[in-house]
Amino acid sequence: MSIRFSAKIAKRYLLSRRKEAFISIITLISILGVSIGVIVINLTMSIMTGFEFELKNKILEADSHVLIKKLGGTISKASEVSKAIETIDGIKSISPFTYTQALLRANGSATGLLIRGISQNTDASAQLSRYLDGEDVNTLLFSPSKVTDPSTIGNTIFLPGIIIGAELSRSMGIFPGAIVALLSPQVSSSPMGLVPKYKRYVVTAIYKSGLSNYENSLAYVDIRDAQKFFRMGDSVSGLEIRLDDIDLAPLKAQEILGKLDPSKGFYTQDWTTINKPLWDAIRLEKKVYFIVLLLIIVMASFSIISTLVLLVLEKRGDIAVLRTLGATGSDIANIFRIQGATIGGVGTILGLVLGYFACIALDKYGFPLDDRIFPISKLPVKIELFNFMLVGLSSFAICFLATIYPASRASKLDPANVLRYE
Repeated sequence: MSIRFSAKIAKRYLLSRRKEAFISIITLISILGVSIGVIVINLTMSIMTGFEFELKNKILEADSHVLIKKLGGTISKASEVSKAIETIDGIKSISPFTYTQALLRANGSATGLLIRGISQNTDASAQLSRYLDGEDVNTLLFSPSKVTDPSTIGNTIFLPGIIIGAELSRSMGIFPGAIVALLSPQVSSSPMGLVPKYKRYVVTAIYKSGLSNYENSLAYVDIRDAQKFFRMGDSVSGLEIRLDDIDLAPLKAQEILGKLDPSKGFYTQDWTTINKPLWDAIRLEKKVYFIVLLLIIVMASFSIISTLVLLVLEKRGDIAVLRTLGATGSDIANIFRIQGATIGGVGTILGLVLGYFACIALDKYGFPLDDRIFPISKLPVKIELFNFMLVGLSSFAICFLATIYPASRASKLDPANVLRYE
């Protein structure tokens, strides 16, 4: 007998009305169990992928794709470094920046934070503009602001601007128009001894990136003011590079390094290495969720085993007759393997289809999140074909493995003993 004959018998058993209605009920429960398991896994994986995608976008908006730095110090003659690498294909922009630590004082309190100096008309300034809902960064940051000096009556002065994060604004009660002071860790001599360098700024805007850690510890100033205040001359902390394809960042980082002189202490960092612990943690969490949720399908597969075992008991007479007509044990086993695979396949396909539409509905109508806790306002959903294929193959494999015991039991039935008592 051929596999076609086994498939025909299996189809007839599945579609025929049985004496035991209980078996049909268990079959439907098995299909629904597999479907629900597949739906839950697909929803969870899509949500986890969505969180990873949104978090990556948020971080890459604040950081660059590739950084060029120098061991033990700053980079002088940044323009020469830019010219050396600007011919590399795939580079979207090259921007110098400064990163320095300072103490911010306002309203009788103080906090340490990072001061990021950025240049005008760069990707960094464009990104900051998006954080400000499209406000003109050139006016807010790159030109002095006229303010009233609170220490004198009716005296107006011009102060450089500083843009701080929403979290820092809330925690210290600082709002646009407030005058703050920056204290540099560098000290200078005076008749009173060594004192830190001090400079006043006016808060021109509050940015909101969705990343509370950044908003609480990072402020933006004009790179020229930062170089002057921190006594850097024309040096910068590094160069940030943005690429057309962020997935090529590791390769481009190596290519950029090949254009520079390693003896001068240059090194590169791409976004995958800067935040490697975070990405590793997210991938590990996705794997754990996937494995744990597969247990739902494993539980549903026990229903398939029960269905097939009961079906074997119901069809003992048919099996004995088939064996006497020349069917081998392998042919009998194939009948029940095909039945189990069909139940698992229908459940898996139904789960994939319903899971896909569930993801679309969740993405369209959304699930609101507290933006004070999460960097986004609604639950993110990102559908990836690979995840759906992986879930589908895993579900079908588990369901097929569930057919091994019932098929083996059916193939080992002794037709003589069965017909004797039928």
